[in-house]
Amino acid sequence: MDPAKRLAIDHVASSQFGHITRLQLADCDVHRSTVDRWLRSGALVRAGTRTFRLAGVPTSAQGCVAAACIDTNGVASHWSAAWLHGLVSDLRAIDVTVPKGSSSARGAAPVRIGARDVRVHTSTSVPLDDILIVRGVQTMSVARTLMGLAAMVPIELDEAALLAIVSTAVDDRKASDPWLWWLLARRRCRGRNGVLALEAALAERARLGPTESWLEREFLRVLEANGVPLPRTQRVIRRAGRFAARVDCSYDDEDLIVEALGYAFHRSREQMAADVRRINELQLGGRTVLQFTTSQIVEQPVWVARTVHEHLLARRARSGAA
Repeated sequence: MDPAKRLAIDHVASSQFGHITRLQLADCDVHRSTVDRWLRSGALVRAGTRTFRLAGVPTSAQGCVAAACIDTNGVASHWSAAWLHGLVSDLRAIDVTVPKGSSSARGAAPVRIGARDVRVHTSTSVPLDDILIVRGVQTMSVARTLMGLAAMVPIELDEAALLAIVSTAVDDRKASDPWLWWLLARRRCRGRNGVLALEAALAERARLGPTESWLEREFLRVLEANGVPLPRTQRVIRRAGRFAARVDCSYDDEDLIVEALGYAFHRSREQMAADVRRINELQLGGRTVLQFTTSQIVEQPVWVARTVHEHLLARRARSGAA
């Protein structure tokens, strides 16, 4: 191969996870007959309808999504976008979105990348503001991704799964509840699919109260499932007019604090010392503090709920006696 052509091809493919389209090869002054010869020799591997992978480039999930976007001139969306944003752990499907009326939208032949089918969605509006480069791939924004997944309820995911994905976005600070409510109001005016499902997920988050992790939400669900009144969440506690602590859950009337401890808790001596200080501050203010670990909440939910309930009853009994 001519060194100049090879350099040009490598330059294009290096930014596309080792992939290049037939049109891009033509721009590198590679004739169609040469492309066919490279395919027969194995120098190129067909990766899509009009996309190829350079020989020796390993396949990867990320590369497959990138190839799907290149092949369709589309943007990673729905499950692909959720996976790239880190909102889900598995690449459940390769989804791309293209503008309605584009050649990819009109194409009759199904798109495949390697052994995987690509689902091509169409949209009348794919503004640049909704497109981000995530992990090297053109990807729908978190907002459009959540709306796209919400439109799949209940066919491909249920309300609980959507709630978990929305909560992950908020936990990872890729979204916030006020921003999602604002987004919902905008999308409702435009008649977007998925509005009702996203509204239900946000309403459920509001009912349980703001949380900072899946463990806190699981703790609240454990209480609710066992008939224990729900506490207020993410409370700032003050003692003698100054900040004492921010706590996961608080029963204000009973002066009872409950916290869920994740696996990353107490990673250092400094963190342990800080926690001891804040617990002492809370108890000096007359509050009872309960703490439960991840394994206790997940494996012993009935015991966790009963413990909280018994402490609530005890605190109320003492308040009544006083």
